[in-house]
Amino acid sequence: PKTDIGRLVGIADKLDNVAATFSRGLVPTGSQDPYALRRQAIGIVNILLDGNYHLPLLKTLSAVLQLLNVPTEKCSELLAQLQDFFLQRVKNMMSDQGIRYDVIDAVLNEKANDDIVDLFVRARALAEYVETPEAAESIQAFTRVANLCKKAEGEAIIKESLFAESAEKELYDVVCRLQKETIPALVSYDYAKVLRLVNAVAAPVNKFFDTVMVMDKDENVKNNRLALLVQVKETASMVGDLSAIVL
Repeated sequence: PKTDIGRLVGIADKLDNVAATFSRGLVPTGSQDPYALRRQAIGIVNILLDGNYHLPLLKTLSAVLQLLNVPTEKCSELLAQLQDFFLQRVKNMMSDQGIRYDVIDAVLNEKANDDIVDLFVRARALAEYVETPEAAESIQAFTRVANLCKKAEGEAIIKESLFAESAEKELYDVVCRLQKETIPALVSYDYAKVLRLVNAVAAPVNKFFDTVMVMDKDENVKNNRLALLVQVKETASMVGDLSAIVL
Protein backbone atom coordinates (compact mmCIF):
# COMPACT_ATOMS: atom_id res chain seq x y z
CA PRO A 1 0.00 0.00 0.00
CA LYS A 2 1.08 3.59 -0.67
CA THR A 3 0.72 4.43 3.01
CA ASP A 4 3.25 1.76 3.93
CA ILE A 5 5.65 2.93 1.24
CA GLY A 6 5.44 6.48 2.53
CA ARG A 7 6.07 5.38 6.10
CA LEU A 8 9.01 3.19 5.13
CA VAL A 9 10.56 6.05 3.14
CA GLY A 10 10.14 8.25 6.20
CA ILE A 11 11.93 5.66 8.34
CA ALA A 12 14.75 5.38 5.79
CA ASP A 13 15.26 9.16 5.67
CA LYS A 14 15.34 9.51 9.44
CA LEU A 15 17.64 6.52 9.89
CA ASP A 16 20.00 7.98 7.29
CA ASN A 17 20.03 11.36 9.07
CA VAL A 18 20.64 9.86 12.50
CA ALA A 19 23.34 7.44 11.33
CA ALA A 20 25.11 10.08 9.23
CA THR A 21 25.16 12.56 12.11
CA PHE A 22 26.50 9.93 14.51
CA SER A 23 29.20 8.99 11.97
CA ARG A 24 30.43 12.59 12.04
CA GLY A 25 30.78 12.43 15.81
CA LEU A 26 27.84 14.75 16.45
CA VAL A 27 26.21 12.67 19.18
CA PRO A 28 23.59 14.33 21.42
CA THR A 29 24.88 14.98 24.94
CA GLY A 30 22.80 16.03 27.94
CA SER A 31 20.27 18.62 26.83
CA GLN A 32 22.26 19.40 23.69
CA ASP A 33 20.69 18.01 20.53
CA PRO A 34 21.14 20.63 17.80
CA TYR A 35 20.19 18.26 14.99
CA ALA A 36 17.03 16.99 16.74
CA LEU A 37 18.23 13.40 16.58
CA ARG A 38 16.18 12.38 19.60
CA ARG A 39 13.02 13.68 17.96
CA GLN A 40 13.87 11.84 14.74
CA ALA A 41 14.53 8.60 16.66
CA ILE A 42 11.19 8.93 18.46
CA GLY A 43 9.57 9.51 15.08
CA ILE A 44 11.13 6.27 13.78
CA VAL A 45 9.87 4.33 16.80
CA ASN A 46 6.36 5.76 16.42
CA ILE A 47 6.23 4.88 12.72
CA LEU A 48 7.35 1.32 13.49
CA LEU A 49 4.71 0.97 16.20
CA ASP A 50 1.90 2.54 14.16
CA GLY A 51 2.64 0.33 11.17
CA ASN A 52 3.50 -2.77 13.24
CA TYR A 53 6.75 -3.07 11.28
CA HIS A 54 9.09 -5.71 12.70
CA LEU A 55 12.31 -4.13 11.48
CA PRO A 56 15.72 -5.60 12.43
CA LEU A 57 17.20 -2.30 13.60
CA LEU A 58 20.89 -3.24 13.78
CA LYS A 59 20.90 -4.98 10.42
CA THR A 60 19.19 -1.95 8.88
CA LEU A 61 21.56 0.52 10.53
CA SER A 62 24.54 -1.56 9.42
CA ALA A 63 23.32 -1.33 5.82
CA VAL A 64 22.85 2.43 6.20
CA LEU A 65 26.40 2.86 7.48
CA GLN A 66 27.74 0.88 4.54
CA LEU A 67 25.83 3.12 2.12
CA LEU A 68 27.38 6.11 3.90
CA ASN A 69 30.83 4.57 3.23
CA VAL A 70 31.69 4.50 6.93
CA PRO A 71 34.98 2.59 7.46
CA THR A 72 34.39 -0.99 8.55
CA GLU A 73 36.55 -0.64 11.66
CA LYS A 74 34.33 2.23 12.84
CA CYS A 75 30.97 0.53 12.19
CA SER A 76 31.01 -1.71 15.27
CA GLU A 77 31.47 1.21 17.65
CA LEU A 78 28.84 3.29 15.87
CA LEU A 79 26.30 0.45 15.90
CA ALA A 80 26.72 0.07 19.67
CA GLN A 81 26.21 3.82 20.13
CA LEU A 82 23.17 3.87 17.87
CA GLN A 83 21.64 0.85 19.59
CA ASP A 84 22.01 2.48 23.02
CA PHE A 85 20.59 5.71 21.62
CA PHE A 86 17.46 4.02 20.24
CA LEU A 87 16.99 1.80 23.30
CA GLN A 88 17.04 4.89 25.52
CA ARG A 89 14.22 6.37 23.41
CA VAL A 90 12.33 3.08 23.72
CA LYS A 91 12.89 3.04 27.48
CA ASN A 92 11.60 6.61 27.88
CA MET A 93 8.56 5.95 25.70
CA MET A 94 7.67 2.80 27.62
CA SER A 95 7.96 4.74 30.87
CA ASP A 96 5.69 7.46 29.47
CA GLN A 97 3.13 4.74 28.76
CA GLY A 98 3.10 3.81 32.44
CA ILE A 99 5.08 0.57 32.14
CA ARG A 100 6.97 -0.29 35.33
CA TYR A 101 10.71 0.37 35.34
CA ASP A 102 11.53 -3.22 36.34
CA VAL A 103 9.39 -4.58 33.50
CA ILE A 104 11.23 -2.29 31.09
CA ASP A 105 14.57 -3.51 32.42
CA ALA A 106 13.43 -7.13 32.14
CA VAL A 107 12.62 -6.68 28.46
CA LEU A 108 15.63 -4.55 27.55
CA ASN A 109 18.26 -6.53 29.51
CA GLU A 110 18.94 -8.71 26.49
CA LYS A 111 20.25 -6.38 23.79
CA ALA A 112 20.17 -9.18 21.24
CA ASN A 113 16.56 -8.25 20.47
CA ASP A 114 16.59 -5.19 18.19
CA ASP A 115 12.97 -5.50 16.99
CA ILE A 116 11.43 -2.40 18.57
CA VAL A 117 7.82 -3.43 17.95
CA ASP A 118 8.54 -6.81 19.53
CA LEU A 119 10.05 -5.12 22.59
CA PHE A 120 6.86 -3.12 23.17
CA VAL A 121 4.67 -6.21 22.75
CA ARG A 122 6.82 -8.07 25.28
CA ALA A 123 6.74 -5.17 27.75
CA ARG A 124 2.96 -4.85 27.62
CA ALA A 125 2.46 -8.60 28.07
CA LEU A 126 4.91 -8.73 30.96
CA ALA A 127 3.36 -5.66 32.60
CA GLU A 128 -0.01 -7.45 32.66
CA TYR A 129 1.56 -10.72 33.79
CA VAL A 130 3.29 -9.31 36.89
CA GLU A 131 -0.12 -8.23 38.21
CA THR A 132 -1.54 -11.77 38.07
CA PRO A 133 -1.82 -13.90 41.26
CA GLU A 134 0.50 -16.61 39.89
CA ALA A 135 3.34 -14.27 38.95
CA ALA A 136 4.93 -13.81 42.38
CA GLU A 137 5.64 -17.52 42.95
CA SER A 138 7.05 -17.96 39.47
CA ILE A 139 9.24 -14.86 39.66
CA GLN A 140 10.63 -15.89 43.05
CA ALA A 141 11.49 -19.35 41.71
CA PHE A 142 13.15 -18.00 38.57
CA THR A 143 15.11 -15.39 40.50
CA ARG A 144 16.58 -18.16 42.62
CA VAL A 145 17.43 -20.06 39.44
CA ALA A 146 19.09 -16.99 37.90
CA ASN A 147 21.25 -16.45 40.99
CA LEU A 148 22.55 -20.03 40.91
CA CYS A 149 23.16 -19.87 37.16
CA LYS A 150 25.92 -17.34 37.86
CA LYS A 151 27.94 -20.27 39.20
CA ALA A 152 27.73 -22.14 35.89
CA GLU A 153 30.99 -22.16 33.95
CA GLY A 154 30.67 -22.12 30.19
CA GLU A 155 28.26 -24.26 28.23
CA ALA A 156 27.46 -27.78 29.33
CA ILE A 157 25.36 -30.57 27.83
CA ILE A 158 22.66 -31.95 30.11
CA LYS A 159 23.09 -35.69 30.64
CA GLU A 160 19.99 -37.50 31.86
CA SER A 161 22.20 -40.39 32.99
CA LEU A 162 23.58 -38.12 35.74
CA PHE A 163 20.16 -37.38 37.26
CA ALA A 164 20.13 -38.89 40.75
CA GLU A 165 16.85 -37.44 42.03
CA SER A 166 13.37 -37.72 40.53
CA ALA A 167 12.99 -33.91 40.87
CA GLU A 168 15.79 -33.43 38.34
CA LYS A 169 14.11 -35.57 35.71
CA GLU A 170 10.72 -34.00 36.41
CA LEU A 171 12.09 -30.47 35.98
CA TYR A 172 13.96 -31.44 32.83
CA ASP A 173 10.85 -33.02 31.28
CA VAL A 174 8.71 -29.96 32.04
CA VAL A 175 11.25 -27.59 30.51
CA CYS A 176 11.66 -29.72 27.37
CA ARG A 177 7.90 -29.89 26.96
CA LEU A 178 7.51 -26.13 27.40
CA GLN A 179 10.18 -25.34 24.85
CA LYS A 180 8.04 -27.13 22.27
CA GLU A 181 4.65 -25.90 23.49
CA THR A 182 5.66 -22.24 23.44
CA ILE A 183 6.89 -22.21 19.83
CA PRO A 184 3.49 -21.35 18.22
CA ALA A 185 2.90 -18.56 20.75
CA LEU A 186 6.38 -17.12 20.25
CA VAL A 187 5.99 -17.13 16.47
CA SER A 188 2.67 -15.25 16.75
CA TYR A 189 4.01 -12.80 19.39
CA ASP A 190 1.47 -14.12 21.90
CA TYR A 191 3.68 -13.47 24.90
CA ALA A 192 0.78 -13.53 27.36
CA LYS A 193 0.30 -17.19 26.49
CA VAL A 194 4.04 -17.88 26.76
CA LEU A 195 4.06 -16.45 30.28
CA ARG A 196 1.03 -18.49 31.29
CA LEU A 197 2.78 -21.63 30.07
CA VAL A 198 6.01 -20.70 31.84
CA ASN A 199 4.12 -20.67 35.17
CA ALA A 200 4.13 -24.47 34.94
CA VAL A 201 7.85 -24.50 35.73
CA ALA A 202 7.54 -22.85 39.16
CA ALA A 203 6.32 -25.94 41.06
CA PRO A 204 8.98 -28.35 39.72
CA VAL A 205 11.65 -25.68 40.32
CA ASN A 206 10.62 -25.37 43.96
CA LYS A 207 10.54 -29.16 44.33
CA PHE A 208 14.00 -29.33 42.76
CA PHE A 209 15.42 -26.89 45.31
CA ASP A 210 13.68 -28.68 48.18
CA THR A 211 15.14 -32.09 47.34
CA VAL A 212 18.34 -31.53 45.33
CA MET A 213 21.72 -30.24 46.46
CA VAL A 214 22.89 -28.33 43.39
CA MET A 215 26.50 -27.86 44.47
CA ASP A 216 27.21 -31.58 44.78
CA LYS A 217 30.70 -32.84 45.66
CA ASP A 218 30.80 -34.69 42.36
CA GLU A 219 31.83 -32.08 39.77
CA ASN A 220 30.00 -33.87 36.96
CA VAL A 221 26.74 -34.01 38.91
CA LYS A 222 27.11 -30.38 40.02
CA ASN A 223 27.80 -29.13 36.50
CA ASN A 224 24.91 -31.18 35.14
CA ARG A 225 22.53 -29.61 37.65
CA LEU A 226 23.81 -26.14 36.88
CA ALA A 227 23.34 -26.83 33.16
CA LEU A 228 19.74 -27.83 33.88
CA LEU A 229 19.16 -24.58 35.75
CA VAL A 230 20.64 -22.62 32.85
CA GLN A 231 18.11 -24.30 30.56
CA VAL A 232 15.34 -23.38 33.04
CA LYS A 233 16.54 -19.77 33.06
CA GLU A 234 16.55 -19.60 29.26
CA THR A 235 13.04 -21.03 29.16
CA ALA A 236 11.76 -18.63 31.81
CA SER A 237 13.38 -15.68 30.00
CA MET A 238 11.67 -16.21 26.66
CA VAL A 239 9.67 -12.99 27.15
CA GLY A 240 11.97 -11.09 29.49
CA ASP A 241 14.41 -11.47 32.37
CA LEU A 242 11.98 -12.35 35.17
CA SER A 243 14.76 -12.05 37.75
CA ALA A 244 14.74 -8.28 37.10
CA ILE A 245 11.17 -7.97 38.40
CA VAL A 246 10.86 -6.40 41.84
CA LEU A 247 8.14 -7.98 43.97
